[in-house]
Amino acid sequence: MPNTQTVTVPHLGGITAAYQTSGPIDPSKPTLLLVNSFTTSSELYRDAYTDKALTSVMNLISIELLGHGQTRVHDTKTHWTYWDTAIMNVQVLEKLGVQRFFVLGTSQGGWITVRMALLAPERVSLTALCACLCLFLLQGM
Repeated sequence: MPNTQTVTVPHLGGITAAYQTSGPIDPSKPTLLLVNSFTTSSELYRDAYTDKALTSVMNLISIELLGHGQTRVHDTKTHWTYWDTAIMNVQVLEKLGVQRFFVLGTSQGGWITVRMALLAPERVSLTALCACLCLFLLQGM
């Protein structure tokens, strides 16, 4: 069952961003942001939220991307990019009080993780790109 919550951030004139966590954010634990793939939502990581071996050592957060799940831009005529989603994600983490974090992107989420690392390198501890990195490397061969 989803534990989706929302928070409003200022980017693009206002965004209601939906997110899920593995529970209350514990500042003594590292935080891993999970960035979902195209056409999915934070539910992609449902099993991870209940994995006690994982959640006992780190906070898990997944933010639903622009155009996905319950995340909504207040001005429906606004066009947005992966950069906008990356900015939104950084703003959501600021609102949640998360200063430094690891980020893992699945497929399309990988492109967003790179943008987050470029926008806020002092806050991103490490990025991991699933599938996205493999496709990029294959294209270069």
